[in-house]
Amino acid sequence: MKTKKAFKLIRKNTFISCIPLISANRDELIADVEVGVANGCDFLEWRRDHFMVGERLTAEEEQDLLVDIKTRMPDQGLIYTYRSHLEGGVCETADEIRTAAIIAAIKSNRVDYVDVELNSEPAFLERITGALKASESQWLVSHHNFEKTPTTEEINAVFRAMEAAGGDVLKLAVMPQSMDDVRHLIQATLTYNEKSQKPMIAIAMGSLGSITRIAPDLCGGSLTFAAGAGKTAPGQLSLEEIIDLRKRMALI
Repeated sequence: MKTKKAFKLIRKNTFISCIPLISANRDELIADVEVGVANGCDFLEWRRDHFMVGERLTAEEEQDLLVDIKTRMPDQGLIYTYRSHLEGGVCETADEIRTAAIIAAIKSNRVDYVDVELNSEPAFLERITGALKASESQWLVSHHNFEKTPTTEEINAVFRAMEAAGGDVLKLAVMPQSMDDVRHLIQATLTYNEKSQKPMIAIAMGSLGSITRIAPDLCGGSLTFAAGAGKTAPGQLSLEEIIDLRKRMALI
């Protein structure tokens, strides 16, 4: 079996910053890429569901945009996310359209990771994972709960399912209702982190969960999403705020 190697890796237990791009059109997208690069982030995430909402691009148009984006990123990795409306995407898009776009992105040879939800339809996942196996891009497998923090058993079950599905990076984002929920997520993530070789991303959304965004590397995770032109989840901080707080905490 071919050993996959991403162009830029998300490393286990290592602080990595990522700024999402929620641009509505090409001019905004290029401008947001240049601002993100100037901010010194490690990764940019193209939230494709925000781009030209309701309009379908051809594979060639998709790939041309990705080439243009990547040429403006001298050191940053690129995450491609066409988020399902069931887990925070901005609109309902048929799996057929999302599949074509994601596979075009993978075949562009410009994407380090694609973020695809664990709870996707089996046929959809089969096509995406099949395309990934023939590429050097990796799968950032994700699950989002915007209502609550699951139990320890449920969190462990999600992480196990992510590994069993073949995810390269395991991402879980939950909504805490109390500080106990935040501690609960951190404890569960740290415990699972010791048993897994995979890099993890564990986010407690909202202001209660700020510590998981400021110091993910102390909470069992790695990558943190910082607000760019706008926020893609509750509680996101700017990269400047995160770096300042990490300095104050002697993490830098």
